[in-house]
Amino acid sequence: MPLMYLHFPAETFSAAAKNELAAELTTLALRVEGLPDTPFVRSTCWIYIQEYAMANVYQGGSSTETKVISLEVNAFAGGLDVAAKQLLIENLTACIHKHAAVVPDAPAPVYIIIRDVPDTNWGVSGKTIKLQDMRLPSVDVKPM
Repeated sequence: MPLMYLHFPAETFSAAAKNELAAELTTLALRVEGLPDTPFVRSTCWIYIQEYAMANVYQGGSSTETKVISLEVNAFAGGLDVAAKQLLIENLTACIHKHAAVVPDAPAPVYIIIRDVPDTNWGVSGKTIKLQDMRLPSVDVKPM
């Protein structure tokens, strides 16, 4: 049940690219975290997108024209081991680079931050939810 925050300068992604990117980021995160790709589990995955005017993007303390992209991924603590985190970082970076309006062969200026959140700190609809609840959801649970 990843919760992601994607930040980037305006015009880094077209509207269509943002839609494709959101779908692919969700699928990648579910797969790597070992969660079933069901309508219910997908409905618990949220991505918040924040675009910034280039005048509000700084690199090394100075205004820049570089389209630096950051993605914060909040995941259940224990849901990703070290190898899974590396796989997630590689796959998320490749996915973002594929959809971004950047030079195709240039290094992707993508920063990924993975935050492990203890399941006692996950609340949904007024109740805590555990990783196991997401890995083995009831067959009759409806999407949120």
